[in-house]
Amino acid sequence: MDIYVVSIPSMDDEKLNDLFGALPDKCVVLLEDIDAAGATWSRGSDAEDSDSDLETRSPKKGVTLSGLLNVLDGVSSQDDRILIMTTNHPEKLDDALTRPGRVDLKIAFQLANRSMANKIYQFMFRQPEYDHGGIGQQGKQDEMMEELAKTFTEKVPEFVFSPAEVIAYLQQHWDSPTDAVKHCDQWVDDLYKEKKVKKRAIGKGARQG
Repeated sequence: MDIYVVSIPSMDDEKLNDLFGALPDKCVVLLEDIDAAGATWSRGSDAEDSDSDLETRSPKKGVTLSGLLNVLDGVSSQDDRILIMTTNHPEKLDDALTRPGRVDLKIAFQLANRSMANKIYQFMFRQPEYDHGGIGQQGKQDEMMEELAKTFTEKVPEFVFSPAEVIAYLQQHWDSPTDAVKHCDQWVDDLYKEKKVKKRAIGKGARQG
């Protein structure tokens, strides 16, 4: 299947409707930053999907909640399409958009916990089982890898760094799983400081605004 990526902030109702009308019957559609549409008003789970009510709550420019729902449920929709929507603020999305039938599955991409960090480490560094060292040597390598992964995992704080940040660090030590563990403490400290600086800058900008 072909994948079509749609950036909601660059769309309006007419463009979105035209785009969906031109899509093939079978495809994957990725709607990025869905919270940028007029879909961030939470009216509660008991609210009805009244088009007039949606229009009064939707912004005049860009994609409105009413326009988005019409695309999802109207003549432009196809059963053979897979629709994926992304957002950094799921709590802002209107219940009419996220109710069962429109959204069948919700997946949260969380910050890395220790189990995830362990799996990432072993995925990055574990040697293939067909290593010519033989079964005995492979067993020793697996045991050493598990110990290194455990040590690395203990150094990585939970729910602070994203999986992408963990992978980016390990890629710097692609040829040395031992060095990845050795320098982990310094990486954690440096990234902590970087995040604090960014957080202060964001807070300062918000106060000035």
